[in-house]
Amino acid sequence: MGRDVLMKFMSLIVCSLLVATSLPAQTRLDSLLNELDNVIVKEKEYTVRKENYLDNLKEQLRNQNLPKESQYSIFQSLAHEYETFICDSAIAYATRALDMAINLQNAGWVNDSKIQLARGEAKAGMFSKTIDILNSISREDLKHHQLIDYYKTYIDVYIYMIEYNDGYDLADLIVKKEICQDSLIQIADTATFEYATRYGFRCIETGELATAERILLSYYPKVKQDTKECAEITSILSFLYERMENKEKAKEYLAISAISDIRASVKENISLRALAFVLFNSDVDINRANQYIKKSLDDANFYNARLRNIQTAKMLPIIDKAYQLDRERQRDRLRILLATVSVLSIILLVVILFVVKQMKKLAKAKKHIEEINARLNELNVALQDVNKQLKQMNLSLAESNHIKELFISSFLEICTEYIEKLDAFKGTVNRKVKAGQITDILKLTSKTENSVLELKELYANFDNAFLNIYPSFVEEFNRLLRPEERYPAIGDKSLNQELRVFALIKLGVKDINKIAVFLHYTPRTVYNYRSKIKSKALNMDEDFEEKVKRLCQDSF
Repeated sequence: MGRDVLMKFMSLIVCSLLVATSLPAQTRLDSLLNELDNVIVKEKEYTVRKENYLDNLKEQLRNQNLPKESQYSIFQSLAHEYETFICDSAIAYATRALDMAINLQNAGWVNDSKIQLARGEAKAGMFSKTIDILNSISREDLKHHQLIDYYKTYIDVYIYMIEYNDGYDLADLIVKKEICQDSLIQIADTATFEYATRYGFRCIETGELATAERILLSYYPKVKQDTKECAEITSILSFLYERMENKEKAKEYLAISAISDIRASVKENISLRALAFVLFNSDVDINRANQYIKKSLDDANFYNARLRNIQTAKMLPIIDKAYQLDRERQRDRLRILLATVSVLSIILLVVILFVVKQMKKLAKAKKHIEEINARLNELNVALQDVNKQLKQMNLSLAESNHIKELFISSFLEICTEYIEKLDAFKGTVNRKVKAGQITDILKLTSKTENSVLELKELYANFDNAFLNIYPSFVEEFNRLLRPEERYPAIGDKSLNQELRVFALIKLGVKDINKIAVFLHYTPRTVYNYRSKIKSKALNMDEDFEEKVKRLCQDSF
């Protein structure tokens, strides 16, 4: 037995060490996922803040005296802000900006507006139109920052086309995307965000993972948190760690990217959809995956871009079905767990009964142990701890025996007293009969005062004996009642009529007729007392009388 206990203890230590070893990484990811859940709950606040900002820009357009140059700047700003918020609005304001630039005959603004319009059309899935707009721009006329945006737009449209084709006829698109990507990297300043993200992504594609990690991590601290830029660079870092087969870090950066998207009111939140897919494939959090994919679909509908709607809608049925299957498995596991708990409860009950039986045997063996102790004095020092435990048990048993002796003593006294009264009554009746005093006998037997006094004495003896056995009955009974309905403590060890009914129930007498006979009440009176007390209970839905029977279990 000692060996089994030792083995169980060692197994517990090993399990604890394993849990402690895996705790830090798991805690980091869990913390980010919990933060993401909270951010999703607060999403409406971020959306309202974004809409207020856009409304302020639109308000400026209502000024009829606003110069056309200022109108162009506002149209361009609105197109840029709506680019990741509402696709249709981004295209609409980019078109108005282009019309205004043409009206002002400003070639530089015309190119800026075309690039912005092309970005909106690309996100809407209008790929041919996007290519036509970009082809209409002369690269020789573009300034450096415009050329950066020009190549970025080309790269993005080719990426969207690759995603849309979903594995078909990709070779030509990939080559074109890489050409534009290399062109952007060549002209971009190495200290810029565009260089870090595009070159880092290019290194991932070519398998230069260490270089990609160095470039991306060195620039990441420079990015402001909770922005579109933060969402973009962290999504690329997630892609990097996925290629490096570091799944935990991939999930962490994907969660950071999704958090940044929501706080920045980016409705084109690709990261949340990707995170849902990763959690789904890892088969560890189907519930979250289902929640995230549905949130992603809501955002895609809000953003109103065909490509994102299609991508999210493809994944939703798969994840939702898996979620339903997972819930069914959880219900099956719960059923098994309940069955296991039921079996263990039965085993526990058997063990408790066995222990109780053994304790009774120990009590009987006490005297024998004391006799053996006289012959085993040399072992007293080694057995002192055991003797202390036995002495404590003996004190508890002695206390219980003392209570029982009091009850038996009270019972014998009552019986003796009633026998003496009966003998005295018989003597009186005999004398009256011999003297022919029949009338006196009738008067003597018809008196109710004696019956009332004897009944009160019976109640008093019952109350005294019951409260000696269960001294805390009134206090524990009050805990079952509402505070305003509780009974005051009585110092003379007596019970009122209502408490006396439930004292009998505590002793196992539940039959109304038996209670009525014992207490000399009518069955209706007993029923009324029981109903009155039950109406005062804290919880009227539960079995009140069963609770009463379980009171004072610590009295012994």
